Amino acid sequence: MKKLTASVLLVVLSSSLALVNAQQGTNDTIPKVTEIGEVVMTGAMNRKMKLDAQTSTATVVGKDKLVQAAAPNAIAALASKVPGLTINKTNSGVDGTYDIKIRGSRTLTGGTSPLVVIDGVISTQTILQSLPADMIESVTTLLGLQGAALYGSQGVNGAIIVTTKKGSGSRKARVNFNSNVEFDNVLFTPHIQKQYGQGWFGDRIHVENGAWGPAFSDPAYAGQTVAIGVPFYDVNGDGIISVNPDGDVPAQDAAASVFAPYSPRKNNVKEFFQTGLNLNNSLTVTGGNSDAYAGLSINRQDREFIVADDKLKKTSVAVNGGFKMGKLSFDGSVTYINRSVSTTSSDLYGDVLQTSSEIPITEFENSPQVYGWSKYYKNPYWTIKNVRNSSKIDIMNGTFSLGYKFNEHISIVNNASAQLTSTDVLNYNNGYAASLAVPVITPAVSAVTSSLSQSNSVNRYFYNDLMANINYDLTDNLDFKLTVGHNVQQTQSKITSVSGTGLRIPGLYQYWNLTNLTIPYNLNNNRFIDRRYAFFANLDLAYKDYLFVNATARYENSSKLLHSDQNIGSNPDYFYYSGGVSFMPLKAFNVESNTISRFVVKASHTQVGNDPVNIFAIENTVTLAPGFPFGAAGQLSFIDNRTPTDTNIRPEIVSSEEVSVGLGFFKNRLTLDASAYLQTTKDLITNQTTSSASGIRFTPVNVGDIRNKGMEVTLGATPIKSSDFTWDFNLAWSINRTKVLELANGQDEVNLSTGGYAGIFAIKGEEFPMLKATAYMRDEQGRIIINPDNGNPYITNNYVNFGRVTPNYTLMFNTNFKYKNFGLYAVLDYRNGGVIYSGAMQSMAFSGQLEQSASYDRTQGGYIIPNSVYLDAASGQYVANTSIKSGGDSYEGLPDYYGSVYSRVGENFILSGTAFRVRELGLSYALNGDTARSIGLTGLSFSVYARNPFYKFAKENKGYADPEASFTTGNISGLTNSNQYPSTRTVGFTTTINF
Repeated sequence: MKKLTASVLLVVLSSSLALVNAQQGTNDTIPKVTEIGEVVMTGAMNRKMKLDAQTSTATVVGKDKLVQAAAPNAIAALASKVPGLTINKTNSGVDGTYDIKIRGSRTLTGGTSPLVVIDGVISTQTILQSLPADMIESVTTLLGLQGAALYGSQGVNGAIIVTTKKGSGSRKARVNFNSNVEFDNVLFTPHIQKQYGQGWFGDRIHVENGAWGPAFSDPAYAGQTVAIGVPFYDVNGDGIISVNPDGDVPAQDAAASVFAPYSPRKNNVKEFFQTGLNLNNSLTVTGGNSDAYAGLSINRQDREFIVADDKLKKTSVAVNGGFKMGKLSFDGSVTYINRSVSTTSSDLYGDVLQTSSEIPITEFENSPQVYGWSKYYKNPYWTIKNVRNSSKIDIMNGTFSLGYKFNEHISIVNNASAQLTSTDVLNYNNGYAASLAVPVITPAVSAVTSSLSQSNSVNRYFYNDLMANINYDLTDNLDFKLTVGHNVQQTQSKITSVSGTGLRIPGLYQYWNLTNLTIPYNLNNNRFIDRRYAFFANLDLAYKDYLFVNATARYENSSKLLHSDQNIGSNPDYFYYSGGVSFMPLKAFNVESNTISRFVVKASHTQVGNDPVNIFAIENTVTLAPGFPFGAAGQLSFIDNRTPTDTNIRPEIVSSEEVSVGLGFFKNRLTLDASAYLQTTKDLITNQTTSSASGIRFTPVNVGDIRNKGMEVTLGATPIKSSDFTWDFNLAWSINRTKVLELANGQDEVNLSTGGYAGIFAIKGEEFPMLKATAYMRDEQGRIIINPDNGNPYITNNYVNFGRVTPNYTLMFNTNFKYKNFGLYAVLDYRNGGVIYSGAMQSMAFSGQLEQSASYDRTQGGYIIPNSVYLDAASGQYVANTSIKSGGDSYEGLPDYYGSVYSRVGENFILSGTAFRVRELGLSYALNGDTARSIGLTGLSFSVYARNPFYKFAKENKGYADPEASFTTGNISGLTNSNQYPSTRTVGFTTTINF
């Protein structure tokens, strides 16, 4: 990685020197380059301004870079294109999940995702993920809090401002058709040992789930073809399928087994996954000019995942239009998104990972049995057919903006939006009744309980801004703009759920077909309304064209913080503010230079809030007591809320200071932008524990502080720009650190995750988030202490700190080459440091799959732990261990050692998060204008591209976990489990037709 970093920097420096030399000799022939400061961005409340006039850091990504690698959605299209914006694909399922953060975290218990604003109104990450990238004109990321301060508490994590495509700029209609065909394949799977095969305690057992069998070189089996797994059918007709839990397949049914050589396959886990197919087609029709426009966009995506029968179908239709009629203006849009997803249980991947390397997994595809090569884990092909999770989501979003201009100085505008999201979820497991099966498997295998769960939810969201805009030139050089407004939002949500076990009639998925209904109050059957309103103001002052001042203020009221009993004090009202300045010294002092072409300095201060409390949390509510279901007596029992929130709870207050500088050289052929920020959160909301005798588990209160700081530096260059050949690139470096200053009730740490052998912690005085895990007990010299009686290492009772899960720093590199009609682009990133925990690696320890467990002769027992010691009873001193094996002196002890000792040491499964990857790589060709027009088109282009074509992880991470993956989003990152599908590599082809 050090060599890679040095190489990238060498390219940058060499390019810069080449640029300088070219400038000296060919100044007159270099075409005009658009200045970065002239880029127009869309800010908070739909304010349009030049990028350098914005008083806090922001980045604009245009439509060309969003669609260049045909990303499956708008979120994926932003990855590694904005410094300070981190996008992790935490789950590689057919529909995927993303964790988005801007400049780290400013809370422990609240949400960490930025605000999403689409066409001037607040939207959701779900809608952004469902929005095709080619429906978008540009995306502005407000990195600095001052840029998002107008949104109050909703902008506390920054904001992503999306502008969709509008008119074509011409009265003549323009049509764009874009078609993508993509193929997905598994990028990597965990390395597994290939010295020992299926079995347990050294014996080959045809239905074992582990790889604790004989060596592949064992003369008793080497070169032989052996029977594997549960036979497909009853060969001898006795009504029984016979298996042997202690050896080979019984002879009476062996003929119905899968036979394969007793030797390792190249990668049988990877063989299980198919090639996924993604078809994505978009049609866009636009027309109009500045007075009136209309547009229609239709997108259809059909994706078949690398797991058979896992499918995604998505249809998006967007209609927009607008006009100006005298002093009146109108803009409106309606978007409809239909999304249908069908998946099986991702638990099957954990089952597949338990497979010994010689087993031909794909040959069990046609097995009629619930169990395949193992009687302990289900056949994944049975799971695919019999365990299904289906969801259908319909999203309708309507937005309009109505403006009236009284005169050149005063106007009003009303922005409104209504979103309706309807979700229908059906999950079922057909189950397996082992005792009723015909033929029956003997000895008996475990039954699989059939189950059903169904839920329907409706979410309604209403948004309205009424704003007055005042614009005056106070003097010939001083421009004054003031916006004052009122915002109101309301969210209504309801969900109805039923579930249970025991399908009476197989294949009939109705709740009345269940034998055992789940107690309703144990399900999600909630109704709530959340309201907030605010008054806000934004002031912009511009002196000539080099000094810009911005100030915002927002008074906000949240229903979550308003108690229904007026006699009980609560704090629903809060005031937030910000101020910033942008200054351009070159323009201020009329400096003209052939070397320095841009110089801008910015500074800002912001105070906003965050209210991570649940609806009704401050109310004096009661809950249904456990142990009193709808029983024979028909009685229910209630108890006081065991996790009450302080009625006087206040929002977390985030104060932010930011400074930035932007430089341009040689007519902005070389640019350098740097930002530094410090963000402090006061009144941190954390859970204060109480005595168990009180009956209260914990109380969320305002106690605690955290500090977040970081930097971003971006170097941009256009070393070559001529009529035929252009090359440009951007290299961005960013660093972010969060430190916990104080925690609730004098606590030293808070565990944000529970269970297992590792967790994410907030530790007073330490950086955040920290990964802690169970570890080996060590002496003062750091040597592992073992029990001399059995060789087992002692394991710590408490978790040990292994470091921060976030990287030390991140590098992003974007480059584009254009030669005549050809284009070549690449997007790369490198994340240095941080740690992750691999749940897949931990599960492989139990099943004998780890390479480490086969690095010695298992027939001779375990191994001497390097750098281990034991306590000598006579001397009372630790003595170096040179003879005592951990895992025993024979093969029989190894499965128990790895399953019950080694696998309990979380330290064994902690890996470096360092990773390099090429995210996008593509080649395109476009017909020139004359050629396209000769065939009746205005444009025709083709491209071939790849997403994630290459990667390189830290040496010890042999495919055990993608450093980006996590079992959830938010602050609990860095923990992965064995049920998360591997990352994928995508190769695709695009055809774009314009006419």
